[in-house]
Amino acid sequence: MNALRVAGFSATLVLIGGLPLGAGTTPHAASYTAKQAYAGRLDYYQSCAECHGGKLEGVFGPALAGGDDNLEYQAVKDVYGYMAAHMPHGNPEGLPQEQYVAIMAFLMQSHGRAAGTKPLTKAAIDADTTLLGDGR
Repeated sequence: MNALRVAGFSATLVLIGGLPLGAGTTPHAASYTAKQAYAGRLDYYQSCAECHGGKLEGVFGPALAGGDDNLEYQAVKDVYGYMAAHMPHGNPEGLPQEQYVAIMAFLMQSHGRAAGTKPLTKAAIDADTTLLGDGR
């Protein structure tokens, strides 16, 4: 009985959509517009730069770009999730979702991801498991 459960569990892990995990599947990278990144830059300077620096280099808070950061090794959805739940310092969840999304677009741009024509949405962020630094 236990062997059957293990075999069934293994088969469930291996087959998703008829393909073995990782075979032929590429995580979907979310898109953002240049207009969103610009708005996000303004929101960042207003709400984040005091702690994270005008060049994302880190002051009181950690660096968010520029090589002294570790965000490039984090999934886009995880960076957004942490930011939206814990920032800004002293006022977590204090910004409207639209501003968090715009700041995420600015962070994506700051990590070398090219702007596209499709606006960044919360749903697209939630589905983006690619690393933030994948744009470099």
